[in-house]
Amino acid sequence: MKNSMQIEKRVIEANLPSKGFAKEDTHHRYFHHEYQGKRTGIYTYTSHGSKSKTYGDALLKMMKKQLKLDAISQAIDLFNCPMTGDGYNQILKEKGLI
Repeated sequence: MKNSMQIEKRVIEANLPSKGFAKEDTHHRYFHHEYQGKRTGIYTYTSHGSKSKTYGDALLKMMKKQLKLDAISQAIDLFNCPMTGDGYNQILKEKGLI
């Protein structure tokens, strides 16, 4: 059985702005990635009305895809802080996305 990964929604929302994401509140809470002052088209979001205070594998897998990352563990690193905004930008550069 594979380990389930989880992270609290408040941790995601608190840390993305320091990694180069601009927060925008609509019917969801969107986080748009910006590089050198411009939006890159990469974004993810959290839900206002979601009862889940903790995001598990299914939601993390979706966010990983939106963020153009290869592994849920990379998304967790981005949300939890081992990965810096520069580290994230480097991954996007290597993929030719920015």
